[in-house]
Amino acid sequence: MRASRLAAAVAFGVAVVGHVRAQDVDDPDIEEETLTVEQLHALHKMFDLDGDGRVSLKEVMQFSHGVNKAIASRDIGAILEEIDTSKDGRLTLEEHLTDIHNQADGGDEEEMKELEVRKKVEAAKFKAADVNGDGVLDSEELPALFYPELHDGVLDVTVKETMRQKDRDGDGKLMAKEFWEADDEVDDGELTPEEKDDFAKLDHDHDGFLNLAELRAWESGRFHTEEAMRKMIELADKDSDMHITASELAAAREELSISEAQYHLIEWAEHHEL
Repeated sequence: MRASRLAAAVAFGVAVVGHVRAQDVDDPDIEEETLTVEQLHALHKMFDLDGDGRVSLKEVMQFSHGVNKAIASRDIGAILEEIDTSKDGRLTLEEHLTDIHNQADGGDEEEMKELEVRKKVEAAKFKAADVNGDGVLDSEELPALFYPELHDGVLDVTVKETMRQKDRDGDGKLMAKEFWEADDEVDDGELTPEEKDDFAKLDHDHDGFLNLAELRAWESGRFHTEEAMRKMIELADKDSDMHITASELAAAREELSISEAQYHLIEWAEHHEL
């Protein structure tokens, strides 16, 4: 089955091992919601890290990273409550792997084989997240396990596993059809113009393949956020100075409401209770 562009973009909004974040881009209410001028002004003030009244893409991305960390810290309590069977406020590898096993309970033989592979990957992620090496994850270490984009070591494990899953010819890099999991028997392996465009943007060295470093931008979610924020600035930046003022952002509210930036803006506004 083809890994659709939208599904891949949504992946950044979903925590691993089945525990879901608050964000759900399939929610029809989000598609109909338009942020108010006041909300957009408030968000702009948060974006404007240097306080000069003009926001750059770099500032928005820095803001985004900070919010992602805050959301992870907020959500991790509910996840821990569900899987911390000892109720000591920490997570052991055994508790983590038991939770994963329970999610797959009742699967067929092939699914159970894949489960064993997944357990090995999760054990490697756990080890990377365990900064102090004490064999348990505390509240400071735990977010990295479920939000790999927040921790370089955990993200390394995640990216390598994605490469393993998609790399059909085992050459250590992905051609476009491998990346999008195009099936020649199902859809003739044809890629959409949007898929080709995204692949080209990820392929920084223009060699026609994605290596681990290039795949990392996709797996971390940074590519999706940056593309959406780049579009936001393009829509709002009426004087073409590569920056947006609060008034420019507010003036573009209707256009933004039907753009991919909408989902990020709404999540950020909700997080800050604007």
